[in-house]
Amino acid sequence: MTFGRELARKALHLTFAAVPIALTASVPHAWLLGALGAMLAAAVLIELTRARFAGVAGAFNRAVGPLLRDNERAGWTGAPWLILVCLGAIWALPRQDAIAVTWAAAVGDASAALVGIPLGGRLIPNSGRGKSVEGSAACFLVTFIGAYGLAGLDARVALLVAAAATAAEWPRSTIDDNVRVGAATAAVLILASNFPWHA
Repeated sequence: MTFGRELARKALHLTFAAVPIALTASVPHAWLLGALGAMLAAAVLIELTRARFAGVAGAFNRAVGPLLRDNERAGWTGAPWLILVCLGAIWALPRQDAIAVTWAAAVGDASAALVGIPLGGRLIPNSGRGKSVEGSAACFLVTFIGAYGLAGLDARVALLVAAAATAAEWPRSTIDDNVRVGAATAAVLILASNFPWHA
């Protein structure tokens, strides 16, 4: 995928930065859960419909085909998975932790591609889709900024969250990277809740 198409793809991804920002602004959980639930239902309906009807699939591919990765043309796109991560984080985690997880999934993950594709020169061995050192560094830094500056987590916990998000980006896996980043960062925060310096 060209950088221009990846830029357009990640611009859509970055719209989900509205979720951690809304959490920071103390928007009620019920409002966010309702909005994300409706979005998830719509996204799943689209995926099921295009899988069932060739005409719908063709129209969908004509509309957004340039933004799709090869595996998404026949399978599900990343959209429902990103929505699910945001929904699950808000439902299951304390507000601070949900801010960190949703920021990592929406912004940290996107920053890896936005930096790595145009600037990445040193590839990480055995990483998915040619992950670069530069892209991973961007993911780490941006995730840390969100976890520490936006969520207000202890710097040590924020570093662990950033490391988890960055590592979750690397594997070659059939599991969507939004899910990997969300699950890894949430797991770190659940474990870190036992630390006296979690908050």
